[in-house]
Amino acid sequence: MGHRNGKRLRLIPSHLPLIRDKIVEKQRKRLKRQHDATQYREALAAAWDEADQMATAQLWWISRDMAKLAADTAAVGDYPKNHPPAASGVMIIDGGLPVDASPVGFKTNIDGFFWVVSGGETTVYPMTDDPETLEKTGAADVGLPVDLMIGSGALADDADTNAALLHAWVDFAQAVWALSEETRICQAKPGEPSAVHPLPSRFDPEIRKVKMLVLRENLHRPGESADDDGRVRREYSHRFIVRGFWRDQAYGPNHSLRRRQWIPPFVKGPADKPLVCKETVRIWRR
Repeated sequence: MGHRNGKRLRLIPSHLPLIRDKIVEKQRKRLKRQHDATQYREALAAAWDEADQMATAQLWWISRDMAKLAADTAAVGDYPKNHPPAASGVMIIDGGLPVDASPVGFKTNIDGFFWVVSGGETTVYPMTDDPETLEKTGAADVGLPVDLMIGSGALADDADTNAALLHAWVDFAQAVWALSEETRICQAKPGEPSAVHPLPSRFDPEIRKVKMLVLRENLHRPGESADDDGRVRREYSHRFIVRGFWRDQAYGPNHSLRRRQWIPPFVKGPADKPLVCKETVRIWRR
């Protein structure tokens, strides 16, 4: 499946700008061929617009633990549904995100998402490194390690499953957006050029625009006492998710007023211990 010139891109933060550019280039070539051979010009115009949106999309790299926390948050469902941080963006998940829709015979691994806002509506498209998909889309021919998944990734004739999957993609993206704003939980770092798999230096400015989201180490709920940190470090053999919740927060004169405030989830335990949780996104018919 490798690129015939042997110059296959890697699914690493520093390669995201070139991966995005190559996907856009491939999409535009495909759309040009279809435009010359079909009467469905209106639908193709929308596809061209999405390709243009991807060309300027923000680039996010989601750490494995951050993705686990987002998947758990999305599964619980009770969190702020923030607006997208940009009109378009690509988020790649370190190690991918398992998706289980086995009740309808569908399992896969999602490696990322492309989101786009149009007409006030947000659409989230899954991305995959599935070898069969990369062959079908032509991504393998140009050395791409990931590409947009064909359709929603479900069975073409199963409308219920497709709708559930599309809803799940948006849920996960919204959970990432919500957590990314919690600076005591999430740390954002700029991308760095790779010494092992370098790109030409002209890509350095774009590489440094990649937003890498990683979890902060927390031995207790952020904002609470750290007096027991020493004892906690000795006792915990793993990390685990403490789920978020809503509460009536006191504020105003003499704390006499109340407002509903989301207390975000976090991962508790020493950073050098494994995170134990269920990370698989499970999809059911709606």
